[in-house]
Amino acid sequence: MIINEKVTVGIIDSIPKYVIWKGQSHTVVKIGLHHTFRDGKTMHHIFSVTSDTLFMRLNLNSDNLIWTLEEIENNGF
Repeated sequence: MIINEKVTVGIIDSIPKYVIWKGQSHTVVKIGLHHTFRDGKTMHHIFSVTSDTLFMRLNLNSDNLIWTLEEIENNGF
């Protein structure tokens, strides 16, 4: 499901450890794909992560340091 909402992400050593979305904290238990792309001068870091109940795709805009939850999926967890 496409979300595109700003979220708070806790990081340690440049790795997402938890995501706060709609007042709930989701602990990251696995990090999948990480890649980057540029949109003009802005670098974006895309992380695919899972919690105990959700798959999440996160986007870190390195220009303004805003995290966006782009997509979630909870089937199969």
